[in-house]
Amino acid sequence: MKYLYILLLYLPSGFGRLTQRVTHYKYTHVALSLDDRYEHFYAFSRLRAKTPPISGYIEEKRIYYTLGENIPIYTKIFKVPVSEQGYARAKRWLAKVRRDPEIMYNLIQMLLLPWLGGRPVYKAYNCGEFIAKVLEQAGIPLDMPYYKYMPRDFNRLLKRYAIYEGTLGNQSRDGMEDDFFQETGRWEYFCKTAYIVRELLYRQLTGHASKHFAPEKVRFVWEPGN
Repeated sequence: MKYLYILLLYLPSGFGRLTQRVTHYKYTHVALSLDDRYEHFYAFSRLRAKTPPISGYIEEKRIYYTLGENIPIYTKIFKVPVSEQGYARAKRWLAKVRRDPEIMYNLIQMLLLPWLGGRPVYKAYNCGEFIAKVLEQAGIPLDMPYYKYMPRDFNRLLKRYAIYEGTLGNQSRDGMEDDFFQETGRWEYFCKTAYIVRELLYRQLTGHASKHFAPEKVRFVWEPGN
């Protein structure tokens, strides 16, 4: 037997507070840990601390969740049992997502999901969609399509696996030197955000990536084969 650890989290930012008001739920983010040390997480989220629209697949550290501040991390944790085969499938999915240059963050879905109920977009995910896909790969039955999942839905789906609700410490400064905390120029911020919105609209209309899709325009660093 193997375990996947799913964490609901609150991100103390303007976008996080807006998400709370819109969804009427205290947790605004969901992530995956493969062990119970809760120091390394897999998610779809902002790629830099001050540029929430420019998001994507990211391997997070605790300090990312407080945007560099030494404050507690509010969380609820689920310990989800999966088979050896399911665990292996989930890890293969993570590796596939990490390497695929067409995968991007589903910004439009994230903004409209509370009102429109969600729809699949070609190789685009937000944090809820990503974690739902991980669970699906691991053999955990979902109670609705993966693209409809928001953080609050995992509390219903996984409630029998809940093991902890409270805070995680954040004394370590590990991660403060990462690209996550780099500044982003206004022009780069504007250009990437505009490109992301245009690409997502194209994918919604056509069901595939644009012919000349450039992964470096929806991320800050893209290294093929990672």
